[in-house]
Amino acid sequence: MTIFTRILTGLLLLVSVAANAADDQAAQQLRKLLDAMNSLQGDFVQTTYDKTGVEQESSSGSFMLMRPGKFYWKTLDPMPQLLVSNNKTIWLYDPDLETVNIREFTEDLRETPALLLSADIEQLRKNFSIAKDAKDTSAEKYTLTPKVTEGMFQQLVLVFKAGQLTEFAIQDSLGQLTRCQLSNVQRNKPLPEENFFFVPPEGVEILHD
Repeated sequence: MTIFTRILTGLLLLVSVAANAADDQAAQQLRKLLDAMNSLQGDFVQTTYDKTGVEQESSSGSFMLMRPGKFYWKTLDPMPQLLVSNNKTIWLYDPDLETVNIREFTEDLRETPALLLSADIEQLRKNFSIAKDAKDTSAEKYTLTPKVTEGMFQQLVLVFKAGQLTEFAIQDSLGQLTRCQLSNVQRNKPLPEENFFFVPPEGVEILHD
C-alpha cells in the first residue's frame, strides 16, 4: 500500500459565501454518516490507474479501522505488507524485505486516505472543501478537496450505500487515481486494542523516520 507522507502546505483557498454554505451542508451530512461509524472492518481491493485510465496495479487484503486514528491495513496479494496505527505510532511491516518502518503519527501523516477516514469530521472540514454529488441517486458520494495550493492529492471521494461506506478513491497531483472497493464490511463491531499495536518479529530490521 502507498503511504502519503508529504506535508500539506500553502495558503487556504478563498471560497465564496455560497460555496461555504454548500460545504457546511455537505459536511453536516457526512458528519452523520461518519459519526455512526466508530469502527469498521472488512476486505478491500485497491486498484491504481494512470491519468489516462489505464490500470497500473492492483492489490487486495483486509482492514480494520477505529476512530480516531487507529488503523490496520493488511495487504495479502500480490505482495504481503502490513500498515498499523494506534494514533501515536505508525508501523509499516514488509515481511519479504524483513523490515519494519516506524514513524510518529503526526499531522503530516493524515494524508494517508484511510487515516483520513478515521479522522474527526471537524478536522476534515478544516482541511477540505466537502461537496455531495446530488445527481447520483444510487449512492451518497462525497468529494473532499484540499484547501491548500500544494499537496499529495487533489481529491478524495467517499461513497456510501444504505449508510455503509463501500468505496473511496483518491486522485493525486499527477492525475493518478487509486480506487479502493470495500466488501464484507462490518460496522461498529468490537475491535481489541491490541490489533492496533505492532510488535516487530524477532530478527527483522527496524527503521525509524
